[in-house]
Amino acid sequence: MGKVQNAFGYGSPGTVTRSADNIIISVRNASDGDIPFGAPVFINDDGAEPFSIVTPQDFSAFLGFAVNVKDKTPDAFPRGQFNDPPRSAWHAGDVMEVLVRGSIALETTISGAPGSKLYIRKTDGKLVTSVGASGTTLLLENVRVRNPRTSTVSCCEAVVNKRNVI
Repeated sequence: MGKVQNAFGYGSPGTVTRSADNIIISVRNASDGDIPFGAPVFINDDGAEPFSIVTPQDFSAFLGFAVNVKDKTPDAFPRGQFNDPPRSAWHAGDVMEVLVRGSIALETTISGAPGSKLYIRKTDGKLVTSVGASGTTLLLENVRVRNPRTSTVSCCEAVVNKRNVI
């Protein structure tokens, strides 16, 4: 006999959680480093870049979240003979997938209640659900927590309610 699950996780960071009306676009990672799956992504003149704690962007440049699309992520086509470790980020220069509207699993350091606002803490770039002291967090105005992180679920489910830049 099978066992019924009593809890359902939202997936790993960057996983699309519901797909009825998601909008995912392709854009080049124009930064010099990796953009982890589930990380907030900002538009620049050359493509997209992660949040910068050195020169923080504002909400007007917020594009969406880096998505781990299993059939498009480069680890689906290994460069070696299955010796390459699974990817957890889009590398510099990759054409990456970005969720600009819809639901996604995200890592948050503090998880609020359903409907909570989502912020980026400017000191370390982490996603949080509580506003910090004045000027220390960036509100993602179009993003809300749908299902908070719990002691048994490591990610929260967030919803990008409307497109911001594109």
